[in-house]
Amino acid sequence: MRRSLVRVFVLVLAACNAPPEAGPDATAPELAPLAAPSACVASAVTAGDTAVCASCTCGSCAAETAACTGPSCGAVAACERRAGCTGDACYCGTGVDALGCPFVPKGPCVAAIDAATGHHGLVYVWTARNNSQSALAHAEAAVACSNTQCTAACAGDAVACSLDDLACQDRICRVDAAREAARAQSAAVPAAPVIAELAIDGATVWRTGDTARPRLVPGHLVELRGRGFGAGPTLDFTKLMIGDVRVLETDLTMYTQQLDLLSQVNYETATPRSSWPRDLISWTDTAISFRVPPHVSSGPLVLQIQKRLPPNASLLRPGEPHLVVDAQTARIRGAFPQACDVVSDLGPADAGASIDIDVDNPGLAALVARGRAIFWGYDFNIGLAHNFRDLDWSAIMSGKATDPVTGQIADPLALFGAFPAVRGEVPDEAIDEVRFDPYPQANPIPGFLAIGPQKLAGTTRGTGRVGYRYAESTHPFKGDGQWIGFNCASCHGERITYERAPGQRITRVVPGLPNPRWSMKWSLLGNFKGVKGDEPGPRWAPGTAAVDKTALVYAMPQGTGEHALIRMRGEGSHIDDDYQFSPIAIPNVTYYLSIRRSLSHSESYVGFEGSYIHSQEPDGALGSMDAASLQALTAYMGTLDGSDTELRRVGLYRQLAWDGHAADVDGATEGAFVAAGPAAFPKVAARLARGEAAFAQACGSCHGDRLGARTDERMIRLDQVGRFFAPTIYQRELQSIRVTFLRDLYWVQHRGLLTDGHVRNLRDLVDPARCTAGSPLYNAYYTLHPPQDPGPAGPDMPVAYPADYRRGDVFRVRKSPSASADDAGARQNRFIERHRYFVTVPWDPDHYYWDYQKLRADYGPAELGTAAPIGMPAAPHPWCAASPADIDDLVLYLSSL
Repeated sequence: MRRSLVRVFVLVLAACNAPPEAGPDATAPELAPLAAPSACVASAVTAGDTAVCASCTCGSCAAETAACTGPSCGAVAACERRAGCTGDACYCGTGVDALGCPFVPKGPCVAAIDAATGHHGLVYVWTARNNSQSALAHAEAAVACSNTQCTAACAGDAVACSLDDLACQDRICRVDAAREAARAQSAAVPAAPVIAELAIDGATVWRTGDTARPRLVPGHLVELRGRGFGAGPTLDFTKLMIGDVRVLETDLTMYTQQLDLLSQVNYETATPRSSWPRDLISWTDTAISFRVPPHVSSGPLVLQIQKRLPPNASLLRPGEPHLVVDAQTARIRGAFPQACDVVSDLGPADAGASIDIDVDNPGLAALVARGRAIFWGYDFNIGLAHNFRDLDWSAIMSGKATDPVTGQIADPLALFGAFPAVRGEVPDEAIDEVRFDPYPQANPIPGFLAIGPQKLAGTTRGTGRVGYRYAESTHPFKGDGQWIGFNCASCHGERITYERAPGQRITRVVPGLPNPRWSMKWSLLGNFKGVKGDEPGPRWAPGTAAVDKTALVYAMPQGTGEHALIRMRGEGSHIDDDYQFSPIAIPNVTYYLSIRRSLSHSESYVGFEGSYIHSQEPDGALGSMDAASLQALTAYMGTLDGSDTELRRVGLYRQLAWDGHAADVDGATEGAFVAAGPAAFPKVAARLARGEAAFAQACGSCHGDRLGARTDERMIRLDQVGRFFAPTIYQRELQSIRVTFLRDLYWVQHRGLLTDGHVRNLRDLVDPARCTAGSPLYNAYYTLHPPQDPGPAGPDMPVAYPADYRRGDVFRVRKSPSASADDAGARQNRFIERHRYFVTVPWDPDHYYWDYQKLRADYGPAELGTAAPIGMPAAPHPWCAASPADIDDLVLYLSSL
């Protein structure tokens, strides 16, 4: 039983996994119209297949589908797939019916099979099956292929569809035609909101022209009166902000989690555990009513309205809009009525209105304190889960673990960016004991002997490393104890030393900034389940074999995680190993609460709060967070931009020096520049003005809003934005990547830029040469060639570890020495070779190379089930500066954001 239970607890990575980081865009990309079905897809649909099944079979079973010509073959294949039958069962039926087949066949596809064979009777079925060129033989070959390649898409109608499978959302979702018509009707009226009055608890306290600021208190019932407010968040894409806190538009429900011993995964039931009711009460074109959220701190009150445009076209269902399941409930098993929505394209974020207000929130300090304790002092139930999976964090932190590549003592700082916890550099909660009663999450791991209760409250204490905490819990086989897990601060904290004012030099771990040294190498320091073992291969490399993921995990870029790498394929989780190498950069969350879409999920994940209902591991395997704790954590997250101004100024000062413009600060020290600000230096101010103009031209169409986040949050389809590494699970589900917010970019670039972190600095990101195939910069990033050291990337950049991976050059993974067909080295190599886009090259027999050109040419049929490659652009995020002359000033301006 222990072996079965051990495998259930998944690697926790979502705290370190990013929402898409885009970057400067040249112009708003025009999304392609709904594509017409290919002849193959159209023929299959005519024969009776669903559009999603037809697309998958045409793409992933191209040879078998091409051989199944003629309407009779297609009709047999479609019937067998829809009925979920194979072989004689399709003609004869099953059970008692099958016994009478020689006389009266009663299978679901008798008519279609008779038409294909030209006769009636079982003997003719057998004769046709033995003729490899018959319509029946071709149909059964196509069905056999689709049963392997397109399981969910082509399953029988009676087969339950698990949302762990990517194609399930396409099977269970339908377009709400009435809702889309209402959206189109609203979009036909341009947004032009005007707030004329503000009332509190029914009494008007402000009118246009008033100079006195209304004072809001949490719980106040507020009504905005005016005109041009549009149709509200369901039909339009709206945001109502009070300072940096969003008025919640959606009810958030936290569901009870359980453990499925047979499938070895955690799931949620339809039984609510906690709830955070929405703040928004009603919305019409002339009035908006809402409650003031509990975690507000300041103003102004800002209303932003975007209109929804026609939805993104599906890459999998040609000619139809792309649909997704509500991300908040997708983890619920059983007969739960899942809600679906299209992935809407959006109009510009140029319509809004605002009011200056004051806020009186006497409970905010206590709320922030609890949130700070969660961020720095909680372990998110990871400690017990990792110990149960045989990872000994105590050995790692005490210097008793061995680096599997170098053979030396594992250094937590070098391997995964675990900074020493120094009082004064971090809050006291990162060092001292913290009592949680209750824990923010209910631990789903069973208690002693899997029958006793698990601890729902307890104390955490420090390990000497930032973000790594002991926490009390009950081990199913060891009983009560304390085990080390990690929290927000381990991934979302960068240690920075700078001069705040002349002579005032400080060092601190800045919460919210991505840790550029974080990596998954900690998972290799012992016998962590999911790294080594027998694993089924992907559909393009089938068969079960022993694998070892050490070499690929070790080489993964610093500052990134991977949703699906360390969980054995076939375990039954949404994040089973998918053999699609998809590093995703750790996000910057210093100013995150205005973002409505979150963590690459659909807009049904209403921002930070929604993503942390199922905190940490992407499919919520370690428990949902209760509403009170989530409100506290959200309150603390709203304070993380408190140092943004001085950190931006530090970045500007250092970027100027790096770019050769140190003279522009007129001899000022870093502290003097930070204290005075860039406006005090005319040459710097002029450069920033030119950079802002370049930004407006090259980036403003997508990276503009009224909320200070600099994103319109459009979802750009995969075939138009592209990606260097394979798209992540959530990017595949959405078939798109959203435009990111831009904040603290000087520091964010240290973990790499774009969603996978492959671009090494802001200069390369905006350089037109990166977007131009054949240029030296393009070739350095995106073509196969002998490695070349591109040189230092910029100030404060961490040194690449291992040195084999330097951003700005080819990505390669060292081959492991092997003396036999199934030794440790062979298993490490086998794991890499099962990935479609790692290749060998003649000039370097010691490494595997990531072949981006192969990815962009071939991606689609094997990964998405599309009928043809989707055709990614020449460069990921193919929008750069308008001219090389703009680069210096644009980079400086970006460093000021």
